[in-house]
Amino acid sequence: MKKAISAMLFMVVLFSTTALGRREDERHRERERERQRRGEGGDRFRDLEPRKPKELFRSEGGQIEEWTADEYQALQDADMAAAKITLNPRGLVLPLYIDNHAIKVVVAGTARMGLVLPWGDRGIERYVYRVQKGDVIAVPRGVPTWWYNDGKERTEIVGIADTTSGEQPGLVKPFFLVGGQEGQYGSILRGFDREILARAWDVDEQTVTRLLEDQKGAAIVQVREGIELPEVTEGENTYFANFVYRAKRSEADVRVERGGKLQVVNRYKLPVLRHLDLGMTCVKLEPNAMKAPGWSLNAHNVIYIVRGSGRIQIVRHNGEQALDTEVREGSLVVVPRSFPCAEIAGSDGLDYVSVSTADTPLGEFLAGRNSVYKGIPLEVVARSFNIDDDLERKIRERRTEEAIILPPRSGREHRRRRGDEDEPRYVA
Repeated sequence: MKKAISAMLFMVVLFSTTALGRREDERHRERERERQRRGEGGDRFRDLEPRKPKELFRSEGGQIEEWTADEYQALQDADMAAAKITLNPRGLVLPLYIDNHAIKVVVAGTARMGLVLPWGDRGIERYVYRVQKGDVIAVPRGVPTWWYNDGKERTEIVGIADTTSGEQPGLVKPFFLVGGQEGQYGSILRGFDREILARAWDVDEQTVTRLLEDQKGAAIVQVREGIELPEVTEGENTYFANFVYRAKRSEADVRVERGGKLQVVNRYKLPVLRHLDLGMTCVKLEPNAMKAPGWSLNAHNVIYIVRGSGRIQIVRHNGEQALDTEVREGSLVVVPRSFPCAEIAGSDGLDYVSVSTADTPLGEFLAGRNSVYKGIPLEVVARSFNIDDDLERKIRERRTEEAIILPPRSGREHRRRRGDEDEPRYVA
């Protein structure tokens, strides 16, 4: 009986693993077909040097910055896009939807966020969330949202999207449901004849004119003092389960003394991600700690530095260094799938989020308790490095406690060489 049960469990695991593998392979083939359709080819990810975001919009309510694909080719190569919204107190992002799935992270302040689903009860208060620094929000393609800063400090929201199924690689297009006509942030309503809108809403054309003309602002406006917006009434949706992951209230997946902590936000913690094919890792490194060098098996990653400073190094397949740069708060770095990468915190620590093009990010590491070298027989590693077994055994016995996050080798801070050495160059 026990053998029968064991065999059955084995078959279930085998079937699940095989199905997952086929699903990942199909997604990879779909991405490659999409790139071929767009005419992409040649050697991608030639330039991983980070770029500064470009300010695209500013008003009393806030501003929009974007890392543009034309200036940051690596984003286009990864079929990703990134933008940052800053909301001043009482700033309101007018209702809109976008043409790609995205993950948004609140990196400063608080806000109310409304979301409208294409089925079920349309009561707007049902899906009004209060989000705060550290919260991760999944936003499906085509689903309308709005954001409002009801606090006294500015709110910053970073959005990273997968543009595989969008109109243009590395670019997200917003479709605003309201607002004055202002370039790419004009309301979609302005493309319809007023007669058509009047018939659709069952009102006269004069009413339509007021709806279209009274709002002079676009994209982000500032709400007058005394105006009340919907209260927070977080509802539970039975299909997607939820759209917000409270990272600061959740237990870390990895925690290392004097090293830091790591949280993976995947399809199991936030089920909606399985429909978006996106995932995220939140990392907090203590001063001078590092994340073990390693690579992603199944996803490109876009890293955004939330706090602190440090260094990121990325390596190509042939051992050539693809990137070695200092980073600080506001920096954005693209890490291609399979490219080994290491992140090292500076003396003030390093907090960052990494958005992945897979709903279950998987990685391998070159050091720590989970090092790939510890999964290869000692004799094979020794012969491969051309060293004796004793030396390999000595290396293998180090870092047996720490997983993924590695604390500094001593309690003393590492100091840069002084003298004529230039100050570190930071990229924002």
